[in-house]
This record gives sequence, C-alpha cells and structure tokens, in this order.
Amino acid sequence: MVSIERTAYPRFSKPPAGKELQRNFTPTEEERAWAERTARTPIQRLGLLVLLKTFQYLHYFPSLEDVPPEVINHVRESLGYAKRIVIDYSTERTLYRHMAAVRSYLRVKAFYGTDASEIADKLAHESAELLDQRIDIINALVDELVHQQMELPAFSALDTLAERAHAEVQERIFNTVLSRIPPKILEGFKALLLTDKLEHRQSEYNTLKKSAKRPTRKHLEMLVEHLEWLESVSGVNSLFDGVVDTKIRHFAAQAMAYDVSELRECTEAKRFTLMVALIQRMQVRARDQLAEMFLRRVATIHKRAKEELEQIQFSQRSQIEKLIGTLDGVLSILAIEPDNAVAGGQIRDYLAPAGGIEKVRETCAQVQATSGNNYLPLVWRHFKSHRSILFRLVHLLDIRPTSQDHSLTDALDLIKTYQDKHRIEWIEDGIDLSFVSDRWRKLLREGNEEGFGLGVSRRSLEICVFSYLAEELRSGDLSVAGSEEFADYRDQLLSWDECQKILPAYCDKIGLPQNAANFASSLRDWLGDTAQHLDNKFPECRGDVALNGDGEPVLRKPVAREIPASVVSLQNALTQHMPSRHILDVLANIEHWMGFTRHFGPLSGNMAKLNQPAERYLLTIFAMGCNLGPTQAARHLGNSGVTPHMLSFVNRRHLSLESLEAAQRELNEVYLRLDLPKAWGDGKTVLQMALSTISMMKTC
Repeated sequence: MVSIERTAYPRFSKPPAGKELQRNFTPTEEERAWAERTARTPIQRLGLLVLLKTFQYLHYFPSLEDVPPEVINHVRESLGYAKRIVIDYSTERTLYRHMAAVRSYLRVKAFYGTDASEIADKLAHESAELLDQRIDIINALVDELVHQQMELPAFSALDTLAERAHAEVQERIFNTVLSRIPPKILEGFKALLLTDKLEHRQSEYNTLKKSAKRPTRKHLEMLVEHLEWLESVSGVNSLFDGVVDTKIRHFAAQAMAYDVSELRECTEAKRFTLMVALIQRMQVRARDQLAEMFLRRVATIHKRAKEELEQIQFSQRSQIEKLIGTLDGVLSILAIEPDNAVAGGQIRDYLAPAGGIEKVRETCAQVQATSGNNYLPLVWRHFKSHRSILFRLVHLLDIRPTSQDHSLTDALDLIKTYQDKHRIEWIEDGIDLSFVSDRWRKLLREGNEEGFGLGVSRRSLEICVFSYLAEELRSGDLSVAGSEEFADYRDQLLSWDECQKILPAYCDKIGLPQNAANFASSLRDWLGDTAQHLDNKFPECRGDVALNGDGEPVLRKPVAREIPASVVSLQNALTQHMPSRHILDVLANIEHWMGFTRHFGPLSGNMAKLNQPAERYLLTIFAMGCNLGPTQAARHLGNSGVTPHMLSFVNRRHLSLESLEAAQRELNEVYLRLDLPKAWGDGKTVLQMALSTISMMKTC
C-alpha cells in the first residue's frame, strides 16, 4: 500500500491552531443560519457545523474520533456555546441525515454507486497513461474528484483504483514494447545480461550506465565510442510510440537502480522494456554529455591559443625594446644631420650591426603579426590534434538550426565534404559567410600572402565552423536531435490548435476568463486593487520611500546603524553557551519536527519495507551528502550494525533526484517562515546541509 504521508490525500496530520483554525474552521453567518434551519438543538447544530467545516477542509467525512478536539472547541466557541454542549451522534440516522444535508448544501456528489466508481476508474486510467507512480496517480485522482465536486472515498479505495489502473497500463505497455522488438535485437539484449566469471565479471549491462568523465581528448574519444555503441541499437525510439516521456524516464530510472540479478527477477516483458528505456535515456544523456564536452574542448582550444599569444607577446618585449632603441637612434641621426643624403648613409651604417634594413623589417613584421588581441591565426596549432575526434563527433550528432538561417549548417556540410581532401588548401566553392565576423572573414579570405584571392582557407574554415557551432549550441540557435539539454525548444511548444482545445478546461480550472476582453478587464482590476493597497500603506513607509517631482516612488538610502557593544557581548555569550552538534543530531532533530524523510521510499511508491526506515534514510543522507560513500561511512559509524550494502541499497532504490528536490523545497519553505532568517536578511540564502550535495550527485 502507498504511504499516505507521501500523497496529497487531505488529513489531520497535526492539530490545527491559531490562524489555521480561524481561517478554515470558523463558520460564516450564512453557514450559521443554514445550521439553525437544518438542526433544532445546539447539540445537533454543533455536530452539523463540525461535519460541514471538516468536510470543507478534507473533502470527506472523517470519523468523529479523528477530529482534533481543537477544531470542535473552536467551532463551539464561535457559536458561543458552553463546554457542556458536546457532539452526540448516538443515533446513526441523525449522522447520515446531517451528512446528506452537508452534501446538499455544498452541492457535492457522494462517492457511492456505479457512476462514481466508473468516473474514478476512468480518471485513474487516464492518469496512469501519463504518470508512473501510484502516488502521483492518487494525487491526480484527489485533485480531479475535488474539481468535479465529488466526495473523496477512503484512501484505501483510491489506492486500490490507482494500483489496478497502474498495473493494467504497465502490463499493456510492457507487452506492446516487447512485441515491437525485432528478434535480432532481442537476442542482443539477452547477451547484455550474460557474465563470464573468468573474463568478464560484469555484464555489458553495466556498460550502459557509464557516464562522461572530465572533458579531455581521451575521454571525448571514449564517449564518442560509447555513443556509437549505444546507437548501434537502432529504432529504440519507435518502440515507445504512444508512450509519454515521463513513463520512459521512470522505466529508465528503475533500470538504472536494478542490477542484473534484480532485472532477471522481472517478467520478460518488463525486463526488456526497462532495458530499452535505459538504452534510450542513455543515448539522450550521451548526446547531452557529448555536446557539453564539445563546447568545453572548443573553449579550451581558444583558451590555449590566447595563452600562446600572451606568451609570444611577453617573449617579444625584448625585441620591441630593441626596435624602440633602433628608432630612437635613427631619429637622433635625423635630428643632428640636416643633409638628407648624409643622414641616409649614416642610418644605413647605423642599421648594419642590427642585420640591416631587411632584418629590422622582418622583426617589425613579426611584432606586428602578434600585436593586439587577434589570436585566431594561432588556433590551428591547438585544433589539429582534436580535428579527427571533432569530425567524428559532428558526424555522430544530428545538428539542426532552430531558425531559418542555414548558413552555418551549410558550411558544416561543406567542411565534411572536404574532410579527407588534405591536399586542397583553398576552397573555391561559393560559401555563405554571413555568420562570421569581420575578423574571421579576414582570416578566411586572406590566410597568407600566397593564398590571397584563391578562395577560402580550408583549415581556417574548419576552425571557424567548429567555433561558431559551439557558440550557437550554447545560445540555442542550433539544436542536437535526440538530445535533451540541447534539444529544439520549438518541439516542446503546443500548436495553436492544441492550445485552443485545452484552453477552456485550463481557464476553468485556474479561474481565468476565456476571452481577451474579460481577461484584460480582470487583470486591470487586479492591478488597480494592488496599486490602491500599496497607496493606502504608503504613509506607513514614508521614511523609506519618497515621491519625486514626477510622482515616481524613490527608495531612500538607508542609514547604517552602529553595532552596540551589548550586541557583541550577547553574541559572545551565545557562542560560549551554544553546544556543538553532530550532523546526524541536526538531521535527527529536523526529522523529528518535520518528518521530511516521508518524501523518500521505493520507486514504486509503496510503503518502505525496511526496519527503521527514517534512521536508514538519515544515515544514507549523511553518508552520500558528506561525500564519504557507503564503504567509508559504514567504517566510520563503528559498531552501529550499518553495512555498505545497506547504505548503497537505500541510495539506489529509495532516494531519487525528484524526492530529494521535494524534501529540499520543504526545508527551504519551513526555514523561510522562521523569524531568525528574517532578522539578518531577506531569507533568500539558506544552508542546504546535505540534501543539495546529494542532488548534485544524483545528476552526475
């Protein structure tokens, strides 16, 4: 059964108090008048209003024993009744009659009969087509039943509906995918699970999970070979036609968490569906990592060229000083000797020890060639060692433009054509160079004095195209087909016809007008009310805000306050009396007050079948968040009975990136509601402890 704590099913998790009681359980004048018309005695009115307010809060009738006494006392005090007035439903007919009266007053349909069951079953199957965890299916059911003004059934009924719909949809998808896999590819999948204790202790299935390493040339070649191996299994995407991407991701996450022995325990249809999903997601991730490594390698090539230019300029300082001294000597001769002919002879004699006019001009040319910040002529020296692997990369990735400008992709196709034609140094074909800057165009067209006017330098064009590929992939002007981080953003947009179809239901659910005139009117009214509210509060903040001559608000510069000596002494006293806390103690205290480990559990969404699951989760968070790892953490925990397998199993099977982010969001929200962070700032900066570290580790 799914853990109710991990769902959105409404319940009294803790007794409400303060503002929550006032906001959710205070009867209105209209509700009091209705209760007086419906019930005769104060006892019945109290019970009726308690049923009404709890139903409005929970969307179902809880057992009266489960209603917190604080709620009953608050409703009683709101009605002005004495404490001797207590709820009494000893006669069940009265309880059922009051429940029917509440449903009629709120215009809510009861959840019984075939109609409600059919509606809920249909909703469960529709949700199961899009969502893969029973928790999400239950949440979708709760949201839709509330939206359709239907009473929520017991949680066990929703869990049964979600489980049945989830199992039926999963079984249908597994069988469909298995029937689409060609026999030859199926045999290859079976071979991935084989192991040889002598030569290959691990199966090739573990190779599927390989991730990218540091963006070096060697690792780039390894990743290219890995993607080529993954893409040798062609037609993977077509196997999931009609299956939403969220379910494919969840299948891949399951396959990533399973090892070979656990995968063999699954049914054949599920086993090979999970493997196909893992291959598809690994292909996507490999393309993302390959594109990211391509950007980093191109950036490194340019960085090294810039560093070489700086080194050359640094080494030429002595030559520049000699040239300046030579120029000063020439100017001295011209200043002393008025006769031009005599001065010319003296200058020639003066330049002879320095190698003569030609040698001086050659030195000037060398200095001029490396002056300024133009490092582009030096890029080829650092590019040529990466040329072959970068060409393999662009042949492997399907790079497409996201706009109507195809000049860069056309140039990419051209350099692919001339890739193996090393004897051709100048390309005479008509090339659209509209995507290059003037500095690049000068290098492409001129090259050197011998190649001027012969066309475009092939070597310079290759460097230029790869440089602009990296730049436009980073900006989104180019996309990589089959990628995720570098995908075409237009593929994620709905068409206008699709938007028109879902617009009425969306506006009805959000509460927005469906036509432009009403939407503009409601937005204008909302902005006007907000502006009026701020105007009414203006006198209270007159010391911080002022109006200039044009009526525009201006924030006044705050005056720094001197820190009194009493504050410093208080800080020192707090530091002395503040006990040191172990990280595990801090995590345990947070868990005691918040119970954030309820976000963690098996990937299926079921209740954790672990002994002391909260403690296991806290130990795993400590081990992985501190970057100790399972082995070192188990060793440092001493004689606690914790083994590396226990920590590794929980990390693989019970912690996911989504659950960690959910727990992190809850910690942030609770932290920002405290008074302490508001005292020292706006509360936007917060210490994440271990959860942020684990989130980053999960993305690696």
